[in-house]
Amino acid sequence: MAIRFVYQPRKAIAAVSYLAQADLPDLTKGKIDKLLFLADKLHLVSTGRPITGDCYAALPHGPVPSNTDNLLDAFEAGEYCIDCLQLVNEVRLDARFQYPHFVKNTDSPTTTQDLSVSDQRVLDQILRQYGSKSFSELRSITHEMPAYEKAWATRTGNRGDMNFADFFEEDSDAVAGVREEVIENCALRSVFPEPVWE
Repeated sequence: MAIRFVYQPRKAIAAVSYLAQADLPDLTKGKIDKLLFLADKLHLVSTGRPITGDCYAALPHGPVPSNTDNLLDAFEAGEYCIDCLQLVNEVRLDARFQYPHFVKNTDSPTTTQDLSVSDQRVLDQILRQYGSKSFSELRSITHEMPAYEKAWATRTGNRGDMNFADFFEEDSDAVAGVREEVIENCALRSVFPEPVWE
């Protein structure tokens, strides 16, 4: 059974804004994709849930958070959806580059209300460890991870669906028993889905 999470666009946008507020060099959409993957992966293997809940695809340039990547495409195109409003307030695009850079909007303070304490702790760790790396370096790092390698090896065309269970492989940050708990919780959610409130 494939592990699935509920995508949380507000948390994803808050995470993107959090990254932009860190004044990273060359923060392009591609670099954001890689940093979100690393953050979601670290949060999953250490706590049992990712930050954004996004599903990941293995593409030629590495892992991509599918839904968030679509939101960032819309933001770059100036097609602001309801989920992008916070991003519009906190981040602007510097379009002087071939690949636009996401930079903090100095007129607006960063809001972290959608991010938990553990979300912020993990994002800070990823910023310290990977924030200064270039897109090419991040591409190389993520290409060597078992979750990406497995999805790429079994892809259809230029896209492979990544399996959250594979995020735990060869990861020294993985907490013992978390993978099994995640699989069990996923199985329970498939039998007893969350109620829909009207």
